[in-house]
Amino acid sequence: MDRLAMAKKKTNNKTQSLKTEVFDPVQPRNATGKALVLVEIICERVHCVMYDYAINTVDMVAENFGDQIDIQTIVRRGDIKNAMRFLSLCKKAGKMLSVPTILINGDVAFTNVPHPDDLTTAIEKYLTLSQDTPILKDKKNE
Repeated sequence: MDRLAMAKKKTNNKTQSLKTEVFDPVQPRNATGKALVLVEIICERVHCVMYDYAINTVDMVAENFGDQIDIQTIVRRGDIKNAMRFLSLCKKAGKMLSVPTILINGDVAFTNVPHPDDLTTAIEKYLTLSQDTPILKDKKNE
């Protein structure tokens, strides 16, 4: 077998092995409504690059907070529920929100994908505020 034939064979084997690999796509997140802090991520559609980047960043940070935070994705081109939530958040913000936007408890926190340290600090701030709220303290004591 000559070098050209061997190179083609190697290339075909690599191409075939890449085609057979399975990648798990990043799935939308649905909040449970049980956490003190809700982190919402606005994206254009599922599996766009910015969506995956934002979700991965939030997931990485969320591991540090356990069940204290909920994550919800808002897909602008999703179903009617997503579209209505998106419009509601835009109305509250007083402008059309860009993609990606990360909100914490309904407040715009970032209009891009933040550094994990910045996101961690923002979530900690909201957790502190939530824990200082008398209504939430009463619920914890019950």
